[in-house]
Amino acid sequence: MVPFLLIPCLLMEGTIHEQFNIAESSIAVAIAIAIMHRPASMFVLLVITCGRFFLATHAQQQPQPPAGGNTASVSCLPHERDALLAFKHCLTSDPAGLLSSWRRDGGHGEQDCCRWRGVRCSNRTGHVHKLRLRNTGKEALVGQISPSLLALEHLAYLDLSNNELEGSTGRLPEFLGSLKSLKYLNLSGIHFRGLLPPQLGNLSELQHLDLSSTGGTNSTDLSWLTRLPSIQYLNLNGVNLSTAVDWAHVMNMIPSLRVLYISRCSLASANQSLPHLNLTNLEELDASGNSFNHPLETSWVWNITSLTYLNLGYTSLYGRIPDTLGDMASLQVLDLSYRNDDSKNMSIMTTDMKNLCNLEVLNLRWALFYEDITQLFRNLPRCSPNKFAGSGPQWEPVI
Repeated sequence: MVPFLLIPCLLMEGTIHEQFNIAESSIAVAIAIAIMHRPASMFVLLVITCGRFFLATHAQQQPQPPAGGNTASVSCLPHERDALLAFKHCLTSDPAGLLSSWRRDGGHGEQDCCRWRGVRCSNRTGHVHKLRLRNTGKEALVGQISPSLLALEHLAYLDLSNNELEGSTGRLPEFLGSLKSLKYLNLSGIHFRGLLPPQLGNLSELQHLDLSSTGGTNSTDLSWLTRLPSIQYLNLNGVNLSTAVDWAHVMNMIPSLRVLYISRCSLASANQSLPHLNLTNLEELDASGNSFNHPLETSWVWNITSLTYLNLGYTSLYGRIPDTLGDMASLQVLDLSYRNDDSKNMSIMTTDMKNLCNLEVLNLRWALFYEDITQLFRNLPRCSPNKFAGSGPQWEPVI
């Protein structure tokens, strides 16, 4: 099947031009390349937009929670039921009635906390091992997180995300670091303020940690993360890390990491020297929205050849795109988009990408100023059976 090629050029005034005359002036070009595989052929879509917004989206892949399920063959333990009721008592509002089934009175079924909404217990022991109370709509639980949860010694999964549980202090509770059985902790979207408690470093079984914030939390020392030997998913989006000491070295000391999101963290640099790279399992890295403002090729991220997703958009990185990009053969999504009001920009991409056969999305919105983009097209992946036809600036829209 002959590859399909589409190149619409949309100007700010809305005029559609049938021919491209890019060489006459330097213009900001956003390029997105989406390559979708088919069993017998390759479908290629190439889009060039001028002055219009292009956003490369990526569905964040998150580890699935431990399998739940409860046949209620064993009733919950009385002291754990009391702990859950104490948690409910610390709430001031439950507009959706999420916890309406949490009652001490009533029949046997209502007293059995293993049957309560959002609660899962072990079928063998009756211990509560999962508490999923995330707010999926606009009717959040309001109040504070009760230390009564410490009675749930076998709790492996805790999701309280997007609720209003910051309480009167607004602080993320230090006692959560004593829930030693936790493997999954999601507190994203709760409007905490102040320092992230280093006590979270005591959760040695933790595999998934989501503390993504709207900007109220901060940290000056992330060394507690190195005490999480099993952590695979770490989301700190929105946490202010502007004063975090040696953050890159800390991350490099967590070889178990597979997913790292540090977008909009007010990080000032990503060019710290890492003599020995330990992030050999890292598959996804989102560092977008930080003000790195240094040459692109000095960053250590280009040595992480295991990456499938790399987002460095809106980071004010500038200069030459390094040749080591051509060694990142697993890469599927690369976002190097830029703010159009920045005074600096990257130079024309001369990196050989011909061996990046897994590349599906390349976002260079506002990143490059061109007089001739032919060289860019020549450097795009050339992987059998997909083949690009023609020469970039002369290609016509296919209708």
